[in-house]
Amino acid sequence: MTEKAKCILAYIFSWLGGIIVLYGVKDCERNTKYHAAQAIVIGFGYMILTAIYRFIPLYIPFLGTALSVIYILCIVFGIIKACNDDEPELPVIGTIAKSIFGKKIEEY
Repeated sequence: MTEKAKCILAYIFSWLGGIIVLYGVKDCERNTKYHAAQAIVIGFGYMILTAIYRFIPLYIPFLGTALSVIYILCIVFGIIKACNDDEPELPVIGTIAKSIFGKKIEEY
């Protein structure tokens, strides 16, 4: 399987795909691991934010829709960066992923 395919699968299957690619696949390049870490951050971030939104007693119109749109846009931008072989770091998500999974990303 190519590195691009691993990155795309990590983004499509969100946090679960990211964990499989980051920890389960042995021979990955640094950029593939970085994309997988970002997929994990995007997936868990979306889950946490939607859980918080559902337990807020105050109703905010279209906030759930806005969260879903942002989630999909992050996934699409990650897939585009993976397909174009660009620098893998997404603006805010990449910094968070690097701080959480820094050692795992750098080992090769």
